[in-house]
Amino acid sequence: MLGVGGWLWSLHARAWDLGGRSPVLSYDAAQYAVAARELSEHGRLATTFALPIELLSHPQPPWPLSAVQPGLVVAEAAVDRVTPRALALAGRRISLARTSEREWLSLALPLGSYLGLALLLVFATAAVLGRYASAIGTGRRLAAGPVVALAFLLDPEAQHFAAGGLTELPFTLGVVAALLLIARGTAARRAFLFGLLLGVTGTFRANMLWLAPCFAIGGAALAPRGSRASVLLAVLAGYALPLAPWWIYKWRHFGSPGADLSRLMIWEGVEGRTWFTMLHLPALPTFPAGPHAWLLLADKLWRNLGTVLLAVATGPRALWIGALIAWLLTRPPRPLAVAGVLTLVQLGLGTLAAALTIPWLRYVFPGRVPMEAAGLLATWALIERIPEQPLGASTRRLLSAGVAGLALAWGAWQCGLGLQEARAASVDRGLPSVATLADLGRRLDGALARDEPVMSNLGPTLAYHARRPVLHLALGPDDVEACRSRLALTHVLLVFRGPDRAWSEWRAAMEPEAERRHPEWNVARARRWRSPDGFDMVWLELGAPRPQLAGRGD
Repeated sequence: MLGVGGWLWSLHARAWDLGGRSPVLSYDAAQYAVAARELSEHGRLATTFALPIELLSHPQPPWPLSAVQPGLVVAEAAVDRVTPRALALAGRRISLARTSEREWLSLALPLGSYLGLALLLVFATAAVLGRYASAIGTGRRLAAGPVVALAFLLDPEAQHFAAGGLTELPFTLGVVAALLLIARGTAARRAFLFGLLLGVTGTFRANMLWLAPCFAIGGAALAPRGSRASVLLAVLAGYALPLAPWWIYKWRHFGSPGADLSRLMIWEGVEGRTWFTMLHLPALPTFPAGPHAWLLLADKLWRNLGTVLLAVATGPRALWIGALIAWLLTRPPRPLAVAGVLTLVQLGLGTLAAALTIPWLRYVFPGRVPMEAAGLLATWALIERIPEQPLGASTRRLLSAGVAGLALAWGAWQCGLGLQEARAASVDRGLPSVATLADLGRRLDGALARDEPVMSNLGPTLAYHARRPVLHLALGPDDVEACRSRLALTHVLLVFRGPDRAWSEWRAAMEPEAERRHPEWNVARARRWRSPDGFDMVWLELGAPRPQLAGRGD
């Protein structure tokens, strides 16, 4: 199974041309890598990348973490600390000294979680069937685990997360482990340790904040009646312990243990607001309040819910969901029933969260993976419940094999589509190649002081490869001076795959001699060139900051 997973991962990585045409670090992954490097090299939980809105409370770098969770940051920092600058492998000396080489270390935990999830699904399937379905033949029980795991490994979204330094796979690994402990009845007997697992999992994604109480109730439901309250409290105490330092950190730096910029996503698409308009100005956005706000959010939820539900139920997933619900109605053993209910609850909460933020299937991934595994097992269980008279044993085995074939065929088809999409996207993606990023870093080092910040639309990716503070590009040229009133900033670097691909308010700046037609931009010098991989570069050197007047940032 590990070999198959590694092969599928390598296919996806080659489709993206990771480390060449495509940097290993995407926008989100680079945020974690930049913060992890700060922790590894300087021992501080901070970052050298910020959004303009963050200048309101913390104008100078390094900035505190406002949009990432600590789990992956700590894990990547640990990997960086223990990995030497060079490795000897098969008599060859392999360098890991350059920035473009060490970015591969960010994949250690996601790739390990991808392979670990496959192994966990094999073990979980064997454990559940061995305990609750011992009447099934040994051969069928042994074959079921690899089928469930292979269906997961073929998932192109899982492959994509394994090929990027993102948190979805470590979080999902913890969730599946927690569901297995519920299914085996261990959660109630080891309540505090079960809570610790939830807490460690919660360091990777904030979703666990609303899932932990559900899991705690599920664990308590398996305990004897007189001890359910103590089990519930023990689970919640274990959950809080790993997260308490993080909550204190957020309280100290932002005034609230729950402060998180990602929460603003619920206002994406509401009354014309976008992620860019909310975060790319050095000003607090204004939001509706009271009943009007609830009506707007309810309208957004209603508009997006159908899109997310359709994506969740595409292909055989509708069968898995229906089978899981039908199987729960057959009154299975309590631990399995609780695990099944929690699987559906997590899927439902993830679906609602995606509909309330951005209606992408990726945000349902931690709920979708356990649902598909549980739904596949539930389908097999329902087939086994069909009486002998309509279907003989051989027919049931054939039908079960057909269900397994459906899961694997769907996975293989999706995997093929994912590889095609990866190849196409890698050619046209908005991030330049590793070579271009390295060249930008050298140009900046040749003209700027080592710690001098720059503003760029490349954001955290440039911060990682150039090893310097980077403020994300302001919403428009007219908003740059407002940022400069809080952060000493002289250089703006625009990198787009042509003027037509630039942000709408920055397209004019990509045109030749644009700074002459717009003296209000306060540009003292402009340099333009085109990279070998087809990106237009515009380097604007700004004049001395001008006095600030009231504007849209006030």
